[in-house]
Amino acid sequence: MTKLQSVLVVGGCGFVGHHIVDHLLAKDNNIKISVMGRSNGQHRRPQVEYLEGDLLSESSVHSIFQKVNPQVVINTVAPTTFPQKGTPESHYKINVDGTLNLLRAAASCPATAGFIYTSSAHTVLATDYTGAKESDPVDGNRDSRRFPTSSKAIADAVTLAANNSLPIDAGGLRTATIRPCVIFGEDDSQLLPTVLSQLDNNQQNFQIGLNSALYDFVYVGNVAEAHILAAEALVREAAEGSEKCKQVSGESFFVTNDDPQHFYDFMKKVWAASGYDVSKLKPRVIPTKVALGLGSASDLATWAFTLGRKSPSSLSRESIEHLCLNRTHDISKVKERLHYTPLVSVDEGIRRGVKSLS
Repeated sequence: MTKLQSVLVVGGCGFVGHHIVDHLLAKDNNIKISVMGRSNGQHRRPQVEYLEGDLLSESSVHSIFQKVNPQVVINTVAPTTFPQKGTPESHYKINVDGTLNLLRAAASCPATAGFIYTSSAHTVLATDYTGAKESDPVDGNRDSRRFPTSSKAIADAVTLAANNSLPIDAGGLRTATIRPCVIFGEDDSQLLPTVLSQLDNNQQNFQIGLNSALYDFVYVGNVAEAHILAAEALVREAAEGSEKCKQVSGESFFVTNDDPQHFYDFMKKVWAASGYDVSKLKPRVIPTKVALGLGSASDLATWAFTLGRKSPSSLSRESIEHLCLNRTHDISKVKERLHYTPLVSVDEGIRRGVKSLS
């Protein structure tokens, strides 16, 4: 059983999840694909089995595993797909408790050979960095102000800790995590709509910082391919043993387009793809230190007025850091071990993503 035969995509109707489903369908019609979610109303495909289940209910998760018996599980769920999004508690429950429920069910399912968790490249502890490697320290502090990614760092760690190199018939489960940087593409509900909204609000002539920092982006289809490459590798390792394969189990992998951009330049490409004449732009530069100070004040005000129960506003320090600090990643590991290469460029991904929103 060295080939991918059946996959359970948890959150398979979400942004990343439904692209994984589509890429699996395009790859091989013989792969049995199942989707688990609390709401499976969007992006449904006729060849796919959809099952409603509660990630936070251990009994619900186990019942789905008993029905599906997946060979590989891919957990793409993120709190933004849940109604109780936005609080540290909900991020921890979904990212960590939900992942633990899935891992326990996978470990107890005789058919399951591999488990992949969709983590984040921004789990890196540093806030300004270039060429980060998977071995660099991550922000796994449950009380971190960056709780959307710090809770993912904890889930990433528990996923890798669950890796067991025993043969599948001896109860072994092989695990890996994919750490994409900021994702964009068709059906994007976050990055591209936020950038385009600046045109609607006449904010395109404001630029934070000197636009000198480099930032990694990744097209959603490339992220989907990375997940499938990892799934195939885990299945091969389970069948042949790690000594015969390049080791993937128990490993994390950064995934980017390998084409860092200046953030404001990326935004201009998005505006241009929508038909806006970017030659008219005459940006007013807001100094980085001033913007970060305003962001810190916004964070403090949000915390004070909600007693820490709500996420900071769009002017948060975290969002401003994304705009004006370096955040690039070394993807030599995913290239070497998974033979990953970005199939769709940043410019083409922007064109496809903006077209899908029009």
